[in-house]
Formats: sequence, structure tokens, C-alpha cells
Amino acid sequence: MKEMQITSAIAAAVIEEAKEKMKKIVSEEVETATEVAAAIKETKRKMYQFLWKIVGQLRIKVLVDKIKPHLENKKTLIILQDDQDYVSAGSRWEETRNALKLLGCRAVIVSTKNSQKATEFCHPPGVEPITYSLVGLYHDTVLELTKARMNKGNDGYTPNILREILAKCHPHEFCMKIFTYALYANPNRSYEELCKLHEDLVPHKTFGSKAKKMIKFSYKDLPREHKTCLLYLAIFPQGQNIKRSTLIGRWVTEGLITKQDWATAVHHAEQCFDTLIERGLLFPHEIGAAGKVKSCILGDQVHGFITKVASKEHILDARLSDLWARHFSIFSGLRLRASDGIDNFVHKLPKYSPQLPLLKVLDLEGTKCFEKNHYLRDICNKILLLKYLSLRRTNVRYLPSEINNLHELEVLDIRQTMVPERATRDVLLLKLRRFLANRVDPNPGLNDKSPHFPVQIPSKIEKMENLEVLSSVKASGDGRELKEIKNLWQLRKLGVVIEDRVIHLTRLLQAISDLKDCLRSLSVTISCNTRTKSILSSKEGHAIDVHRWLRQTPKHQRSHRKGAAS
Repeated sequence: MKEMQITSAIAAAVIEEAKEKMKKIVSEEVETATEVAAAIKETKRKMYQFLWKIVGQLRIKVLVDKIKPHLENKKTLIILQDDQDYVSAGSRWEETRNALKLLGCRAVIVSTKNSQKATEFCHPPGVEPITYSLVGLYHDTVLELTKARMNKGNDGYTPNILREILAKCHPHEFCMKIFTYALYANPNRSYEELCKLHEDLVPHKTFGSKAKKMIKFSYKDLPREHKTCLLYLAIFPQGQNIKRSTLIGRWVTEGLITKQDWATAVHHAEQCFDTLIERGLLFPHEIGAAGKVKSCILGDQVHGFITKVASKEHILDARLSDLWARHFSIFSGLRLRASDGIDNFVHKLPKYSPQLPLLKVLDLEGTKCFEKNHYLRDICNKILLLKYLSLRRTNVRYLPSEINNLHELEVLDIRQTMVPERATRDVLLLKLRRFLANRVDPNPGLNDKSPHFPVQIPSKIEKMENLEVLSSVKASGDGRELKEIKNLWQLRKLGVVIEDRVIHLTRLLQAISDLKDCLRSLSVTISCNTRTKSILSSKEGHAIDVHRWLRQTPKHQRSHRKGAAS
């Protein structure tokens, strides 16, 4: 008995020592991983800096190559209008001299702050001088934008008004940008409008007041739907990163884009988003590999402007705290104080019964209010007219069968949740347009490089004919659902995981072939449970000609990944 106690004590000591070693190893791995990540980040930063230097040098070379044929071996008089002592300051003269050496010319440089004198020296007469200032830079741009307008010479328009407006904006580049973007969108703004803007800017001296006038100038020229969509952004907190896909889905489901069918409405919503970016009213935040803006941020000045206008037009409801407004539909009539919290709404849903029929959007992204399973069931039983439901990054762990009670649902987002893989098998929502899914491992490993996993394709997917987006889904063992995907004739984007089996490949290729006229984006991940080559040449049948399939699928966007996937 004594020997057993000693042995147990020794075993316990060994286990404890092993635990300590494991903790140390894990700690060292975490520290190493952190150091490696920091080194990679620093390397990327330096690479970007180096890249921009190269780009800068290339731009200079392009300019030199354009100017050189005109000035080489000639004596030249250069008059610089230098409003802000840009050339005279510091080392600028030396830089200018070095630039002229590249041109191979002999030159005399005269700088002046007098714009009238600089204009008199210009040849041929009527040509505007190049100004070393922000005003000059933007003036050259707006002159180019309005060149066609100037040639018409109607309504008393003269280009001097453009410089005068920009001069009133100085030194606030934001105001100059908004003005330039507005003229880019519509270079035919009337002379009366431009004069009115100039008059409005005269008494204002602060950046805030000038910015407000410029934003209003751009806003007034927007189509009515675009104005409403911009004002809608007032429900989001200032400085929040807003995803493009979220905005498009919410604009359409809220009915802000009034078109006959979903596809047309989405197309116009995409155009609206791009217009607001082009006008500088939204700032790009994330940009995809193809150059498409994936998310945006509202600047302080624009957010302040649209918040005031949205309040006047009752898009913002004073009874709903601005802390929670982004989670719900506009015009829902909900009464929720800042102290109530989003958890209170979910946990005490019957209390809000009178307003629930007006609720089209419920965006719970990032909230942690599903401690009990019946909360989501209550939502599905009581908010029956929902069109948009986002559970992204919530702590929801299951999908109740009552999800199918949401007969009007058009967007369902369960990305980055811990919903089980099989939980989506019984989903049947006939009006659903976007099914956005992936799940996270509730117990991720230390170095888990693939934290997101697919969910199963609904078993009756062929009945969900309105689907346009189906992302991060996987087929069952026999791959029957892959065959049924061919019935989704409106499907534009498909992200699917298949097993490395002939039956899966064959059924997917057949479906893709049938959908080639409507698919615009395709992502296929092959789970590496077996070896493709041995299967493709096995006794099950003939080899699949993947190259032929790729030629048949749309070229807009497609990707094929071979890697581990659950």
C-alpha cells in the first residue's frame, strides 16, 4: 500500500512537471509567434515605404520624359506663382535646380506671389499659370473637369469662380476634395449655384462651417435615393468600419432602393455605394485585390452633417437610443433607452410586441446575448416579417427549427458563429437571397490557421430558388445537394467545400455548367482527405477534365483551393 502511495506521488509529480513544461512551451510558442508577426508587419511597412519611393521616382521620370523634348538645349524663363513659399522654403530651391538638370536646359527661375503678374507672363495669352499650392493643384483639376463647359460659354460662366471658391476653402484640403469630387460627378453645375456657394463660404472662417457648406453642395446634387441611403448611415456610430455587403443588404431590405426586383435593386445599391465613395462622402477602409472597396468609414464632418439632416427627416427616432439604432430597422417605432441595452431587448422580447411587426432588420452582429437557446427561438416566433437577420460573431450555438417561420427573410448571416455544421440541414426559406455562413471552432488550437469552417448545404436547397449568394457551405457524403444547386438559376456567388471524390467533382461540375450564365463568383475548396490523382484515375469512372470545366465557368471571379477543410 505504501509503495502504491509513493508511486502515485511520483506520477503526480511527473504530471505536474509535464504541465509546467507544456505551459512553458506554449508560452514560448506564443512569444515566438508574436515576435514573428511583429517582424512580418514591420517588413511589410518598410516594403510599402520603399514601394512608394519607387513610385515617386517613376512619376518624376515620366514628367521629365514629357517635358524634356520641349526644353532640351534651350534657354528658358520659368515664372513660378508661389503663394505659400513652397519653392522658397528650405531645400526646395535645390530640388528645383536638380530637377532642371535632368531636363538638360539652361533656365532662369522667378517666383512671385502675385497671381495677376504670373498670368501676364503666361504664353500664349489666356493660359493659367501653374501654382505651387493646394489651390493651384485643385484648380488645374477642376479646370480639366469643366473644360467642355467652358467651351460652351453660356449662362455667364467664367472659370475664375472655381479659383475663388477653392481660395475660400484654403487651407482645408477636405473642402477642396469635396468640391472637386462634386464637379467630377457633375461638371455642369450652374454658374448661379457656383456663385451661391462662393457667397456662402465668404462669412465662414472655421473648418467645420466650411466643410458643412461643401458637403451640402455635394449632397444637394445627389439623386433622392442616394440621399436617403447616405442619411441611413447616421444610425452607425461615428468612425465605425461599415462593410459594403452589410450596407447593400440593409438598403435593399429596408426598401430604400425601390426597384421591381431584387437583382436590379442590388445593382442600384452597388452604384449608390460607389457614388458616395467617388464623392468623398464615404472614406474607403478595406479594398479588395481587384480594387473594389469592401468597407468604408464615415468621416467626422459628414457624420455630423447627415445626423442633423436625418433627425429632421425622422430617419433617426429620438425614442431609440443612438447606441442601439444600428441594430434595427428605421421607422420601427422601437423605444429603447441607452440604459436598456440590446440584451434587454432580446431577453424581454414580448415587452416590445407592438413594434415587432414593423421590424424588417435585426442586426445583432458582435453582440453576446444568446446565453439561453430560447432567445433565438423567440425572435423567430415573434418577429415574423424580418427580412434581414445577422447573427454574425454572436454567441449563438444552434439554429432552431423555428428559423423557417421567417417566411419573408431575404438575408441570413451566421458567419463566425459556433452553430454546428449540421444545424443548417433543415433550413428552408423560400424568399432567402443571401445565405452567408461559416462557423468557428469553439476550441481553436494555438496555431489554428483555418479558424472558419463550412456548414452543410440545406437538404432542400433546390426549393430555395431565389438564392443569389450561397457561401461557405459543404456537401454531404453522397453530394446530392451539389446536383440540386443547378436549380438555383439566380445564383451569382457560390462558395463551396467538396470532398476529394469523383461523385462530388462530377455533380459540382454539372451544376456549374448549368449555371454558367448567371454565376459571377465561384470559390471551390477541395478537402484533402484523399488524393485527387488516384481517385480521378480510379475504377469509379473516368477522369474529370478540370481545365475544360474552368474554361466553361465565368471568368469574372473564380478561385480553386485545395486544402484542409472540415
